[in-house]
Amino acid sequence: MGLKDRLFEKVAVPILNRTVLAPYGEARELRLDSTEKSAEIVVALRGEADPVRVTVGRYELSEVGHDVFLTIQQIETSREWMTALAERNVVGKPFRLPREFAGPLSRIV
Repeated sequence: MGLKDRLFEKVAVPILNRTVLAPYGEARELRLDSTEKSAEIVVALRGEADPVRVTVGRYELSEVGHDVFLTIQQIETSREWMTALAERNVVGKPFRLPREFAGPLSRIV
């Protein structure tokens, strides 16, 4: 966990809040470890009293043309039901990141 990870965290949170998370809530914290390919994010979801902690034990990034894809290999959340849902519907499936990530990812992670 170095300087490049801290820089990416600062850039990524506003992008996540404007794009992926906009309909659901907002990221409060993001911790990235690009060496271990792991991350942790705390999200304040609309309608939830307490924030949700999501721990990604392992992820992979790939590029196809100008698109960047995130594939989560291992995930755990602070809600048991949400972990089960994510394991069934998110783990192992490539997710296209918003184009705003392409530049910061190529320079930082």
